[in-house]
Amino acid sequence: MSPGTQRVVARALRAGGPEVIEVCVEELAPLRTGEALVRVEAAGLNHAETLIRSGNYAVRLPFPYPLGAEGSGVVMAIGPEVSISVGARVCWGAVLGSCATFVTAPASMLAPIPEGLSFEDAACLAVAGLTAGGLARVWPLNGREAVVWGAAGAVGRMLVAILANHGVKVIGIASGKRVDAAYAAGAVHVVDRAAGNVCHAVRAYTDGRGVAAVFDPIGAATYEISLQLLAPRGCLINYGELSGPAPPINLHQLFPGSVFVTKYNGMHWVEGLHEFPGLISDALALAAKRPAIISEIAGRFPLSHVMDAYRALEADPHGKVLVLPNV
Repeated sequence: MSPGTQRVVARALRAGGPEVIEVCVEELAPLRTGEALVRVEAAGLNHAETLIRSGNYAVRLPFPYPLGAEGSGVVMAIGPEVSISVGARVCWGAVLGSCATFVTAPASMLAPIPEGLSFEDAACLAVAGLTAGGLARVWPLNGREAVVWGAAGAVGRMLVAILANHGVKVIGIASGKRVDAAYAAGAVHVVDRAAGNVCHAVRAYTDGRGVAAVFDPIGAATYEISLQLLAPRGCLINYGELSGPAPPINLHQLFPGSVFVTKYNGMHWVEGLHEFPGLISDALALAAKRPAIISEIAGRFPLSHVMDAYRALEADPHGKVLVLPNV
């Protein structure tokens, strides 16, 4: 089957909201050594993309640039020195321009999708696996207690599951009906954020000790609380800004417990890009055994409605938004 010589792709033309996105047709370059051409079956959208597109984030890309970095699909053609077979089902978490009908990717960045998982499942898991797998390396936690904010989200569920697999006693924080999802992922205790004082609940559960680490993707709204949850010599690991950036660090706040604060950058917790497929494969294998860690899908959109997909992502932080480029 010939994939043709063109692809349809979504691009961000300039800094701004979803209105700056256009869908266009572009030529596919010939495959180079080590590359594979993949027909995209599902592209997963992630909150970091909205921050990058705003132009006010630590990661900056030159405009215009192709959208999407996560997806799943079928290998349609391969370049020289590629061991993946045509027809293989694969997924990835860091290939720019994945919001498209086809993507050209380094074959070394592709992870095989195991039997039992769908293309949509894989597109919900790749970035979550990369992020959670890296986060789990940040602080020594075996046998200790840790708090995971957003424990029912895509990354949160995966992080809970990975930490629990490593012997960590995970206290999840979730809201309302999503509490059950955090338990299903492997949390030993879940605090309902909507029900009352999170700090009091965590301190009560730990007999006043606090926890060895707090994983926080929220930022401004939870920073002060996260510090209060830490035991002496504990670490606050911020890896997102869903409510805005955390405030500047006041060192005097860290003194009472000699606590640590770090801003997670995934590239500093892997030896190189060659580790990405392994982290993704580990996450897929875990999800195949424990399907409860696969995020629910909040919306599916054709590529022609990609602006609506990003609006849905920005309007509701719960669940995974997918673009299905070839429907």
